[in-house]
Amino acid sequence: MIDTVTLVSLLMIILIGLPHGALDGAVSICLDIKNDFFSKFYFFLIYIGLAIFVTILWINFPQISLILFLLISIFHFGLGDFNWSDKKEKYILGFINGGLIIFGISITSPTQVDIIFKSLSFETNFVWLFINIGSLILVSFLPWLFINLEKLSTIDILRLFLIILSVLFLHPLLAFAIYFCFIHTINHFMRIIPSLKKRISRSKIIKLFSLFTFTSWAIGIIIFNLFRDSYGDLELIYRIIFIGLAALTVPHMILIDFYFRPKEKI
Repeated sequence: MIDTVTLVSLLMIILIGLPHGALDGAVSICLDIKNDFFSKFYFFLIYIGLAIFVTILWINFPQISLILFLLISIFHFGLGDFNWSDKKEKYILGFINGGLIIFGISITSPTQVDIIFKSLSFETNFVWLFINIGSLILVSFLPWLFINLEKLSTIDILRLFLIILSVLFLHPLLAFAIYFCFIHTINHFMRIIPSLKKRISRSKIIKLFSLFTFTSWAIGIIIFNLFRDSYGDLELIYRIIFIGLAALTVPHMILIDFYFRPKEKI
């Protein structure tokens, strides 16, 4: 039986958070990819190929994959929440921002978080070693944050404050869901969509967004029905959501953080 908080959190992640990556199809059009069948096919082949590679890596090396996923998520979340910058200090700020949510929920609610970790990796000893070391590094950067606080906008400071509050007082999965859906996802939409509208029509954005979203949901439903006899329902849902997120985050991060945002300076 899935409790109400967990159910609401998972639904938020699936229905609101996951679809933010569905803009990647529209983003690809803005990266000077030729508007012909073979160019589009080549792009999607690479995108899907990377996702499949991550999934295979996770199946064979789950603990290493989970650590890498957490590390990638920290920088993707951290960099994604701030305006684009070519200054090297953005990586410190990104680590602090992303670390507050990933390390924060892990350290404040280790028992509940370990249940999720163990559904993704049978062994979690090295995962927690990474969490503990990463948390110490995060704490060591906090004096730098306070010294440079005046460089941050009011919205940036408010966001960091809200992350800290949610980490301290909410169920860890709910804290993550609220951050993922209402901070990271909304930031992503607000930055990406205006740039997309300059190049392609609104209807095309909606069509590509819908295609990617419903395809992702359909694949998740198919996988759930294929493997529901091998795992408990909640464990399988955790695996589908978080391994699925990991598989999609790698091509998504490469596309957005290393190509589109630097190109558009957003």
